[in-house]
Amino acid sequence: MGGTASKDEEPAMSQEQPMVSQKKRKVCYEHRDKYYKCFNTHAVDGSADQCKELRRQYEEACLRSWVKYFDDMHKNEKSAAAQKRMMQTVQPSKRFAADE
Repeated sequence: MGGTASKDEEPAMSQEQPMVSQKKRKVCYEHRDKYYKCFNTHAVDGSADQCKELRRQYEEACLRSWVKYFDDMHKNEKSAAAQKRMMQTVQPSKRFAADE
């Protein structure tokens, strides 16, 4: 009747974020890096479908929350790099023309 958990139940935290060994983290990072190397190479020419197997391996090797974090981080880095390139192509005299 009380709010105690049975012996068969694990704490919610262990189900969401299990402890990950150093070896498993290394494997995750290796699969992440292989996938993004492929993706960055093939996304430019529209052939990123070649990376599907690497994506599957990456998702299997890493916690779901890590995959989401790495994907978000990758998108943000790409967006920031694109903005930086765009700003470098604008002539300095025209960058702040709206301020005049």
